[in-house]
Amino acid sequence: MKQQHKSYIFYMGILIFAIGLLLKFLIPESNEAWQSVPFVMTGFGAGITVVGLACIFRQKMIEKDPEKAKQYEIAEKDERNIQLREKAGYATWYITLFMLAILSLIFVMLDYKLQSFLTIGVLLIHVISLFVYIFIYNKKI
Repeated sequence: MKQQHKSYIFYMGILIFAIGLLLKFLIPESNEAWQSVPFVMTGFGAGITVVGLACIFRQKMIEKDPEKAKQYEIAEKDERNIQLREKAGYATWYITLFMLAILSLIFVMLDYKLQSFLTIGVLLIHVISLFVYIFIYNKKI
C-alpha cells in the first residue's frame, strides 16, 4: 500500500505557531482590535502540529506492520464503512445547517448586525455548496 506522507500538515502547524509567536512581539499593546490574533494563531498552530504528528505516527505504524496496513486498507475501502461515513456526513451537514440557522436568528434578535450578516452568509454558502456538490456528483455518476 503506497500512501503519501502528510508531514506537510505538521510543518504548516509549526509555521502558523511561529507566526503567532512572532506577531505577539510585533503587534503593539495599544492596538486592542488585534490583541487576540497572536494567541489564536499560536493555539491553532499548536493544534495543527499535533494533528500532523498523529498522521506521521500513524503512517510510521502502518509502514512497520504490513498486516496492519492491509487491514487499514480493507477498512478504508469496505462498503459498509463508506456508507457509515456518508450517513454521518449527511447527519452532520443537517446539524450544522440548523445550528447556523439558530445562531443567525439569535444574532438577529440580539441586534448584532455584523455577526448576523456573517452567519447568514456562511449559512447561504453552506446551502449553496450542497447544490454545487449535487451537480458535480451527478455529472460523475
